[in-house]
Amino acid sequence: MEQAFFRENPELVTSKKILLAVSTGVDSMVLLHLLEQLGATIGVAHVNHQLRAESKAEAAFLRDYCEERKLPFYLKVWEQPVKKNIEAEARKVRYNFFDTIMSEEKYDLLLTAHHGDDQLETLLMRLTRGGSFAGHSGIARLQKFSTGILLRPLLPFSKEKIYSYAEKKRLTYFEDATNSSQEYFRNRIRQNVVPELKKENSQVLEHAQQFHQQLIWANQLIDQSLKENLRNIEFDGRRWSFSHEILPAETGARYYFLSAFFQQTAEQTTFIISQRQLFALLDQIQHSGSQWIMDLGDNWQFARRYQQFVLEKKAKVDKGVFRLSENERCSLSDGTTIALKKSDLTLENEVYQVPLPLEVKLPLTIRRRQSGDRIRLTETLTKRVSRYFIDKKVSAEKREQAWIVEDSTGEILALLPFVNSYLSITTETDRIHYILDYRLQVSK
Repeated sequence: MEQAFFRENPELVTSKKILLAVSTGVDSMVLLHLLEQLGATIGVAHVNHQLRAESKAEAAFLRDYCEERKLPFYLKVWEQPVKKNIEAEARKVRYNFFDTIMSEEKYDLLLTAHHGDDQLETLLMRLTRGGSFAGHSGIARLQKFSTGILLRPLLPFSKEKIYSYAEKKRLTYFEDATNSSQEYFRNRIRQNVVPELKKENSQVLEHAQQFHQQLIWANQLIDQSLKENLRNIEFDGRRWSFSHEILPAETGARYYFLSAFFQQTAEQTTFIISQRQLFALLDQIQHSGSQWIMDLGDNWQFARRYQQFVLEKKAKVDKGVFRLSENERCSLSDGTTIALKKSDLTLENEVYQVPLPLEVKLPLTIRRRQSGDRIRLTETLTKRVSRYFIDKKVSAEKREQAWIVEDSTGEILALLPFVNSYLSITTETDRIHYILDYRLQVSK
């Protein structure tokens, strides 16, 4: 196994400093033993999760083991383990700890003891749970991590080979009793499914590793083919948009483009789109008209506005602020409605309307007035909104009910339902323009 191990992992020979994540289980103790044969500079990192009674004794054993061999030893004790989502939270604790050591001690490689059985289990779990194409690709052998590289050198080897090597070398290791529990999904896959697959085909681990590699290559090819499309996505600080012409024509390519688009925006939105939503969005694009909005949850929406697609916060946001684009309607918090549309019609007497030029900077923001708001009433006269109310003797109650309409640059276009700014256009025009339609009663 030693020859195959170093042949499969040439990175180990060229690295200057190697940090091993060791749990004291058979996998990590075999990995530690193999690395000791290399003669490289290695350090050992261990996390005591305090989830089992044996954890303290295992940490003490590993400390003594490293002291005897003069290996740097780094210990992290999880002082306050969580009660829910334990596996995911424990993983965060471990990798944050490894990140700190890598940065502070200048290690080139971090090694973990994931093996071939882990790869198969992971592929089966992700297939069962569903998810994206990239998310099904399993455990990566090599990836960037912290200030260096994360390597999993035991992936080509089965659990049986690892046990056999440990027995041959008479290595001391500890068995985690929770590994036999049926409480965890991975354990159920490990105990009930993987053994049956191995009976069906003794090469199933090798096939799983090959499938994982094929998924990686396929994903790289998809990313490369969509690079130019993704480069044309625009972000104005609040919303992402792209034109219909950069949306791929084929449905399959559209799926991967949208997947990459939402992955690209997820870091700033903290919104993760589900596969169900992705497929619904594909159907919406395929069969709906040129104007529509899809609610994605978490206060996000995806909209089509003629030849533009937009990902943005929903029109209604905190503190009574609303945003409005072409052909959209909002129900305001006081029961009134406001809509923006193109028109060449004259104004209606029964409705408060604001005619606006097509050059107006959208989206519009509708909000309550704020201290310092100013509205341009003529070409040369700009007045504070508070001063306008005083001059017109508007009651305090009505002042509080007023709405400010401003464009995306912050220019105030109207004070509803009192006055339009100088930037609104005359009612005599027969040109196509926008009409901001403000109604005191919600439409039935």
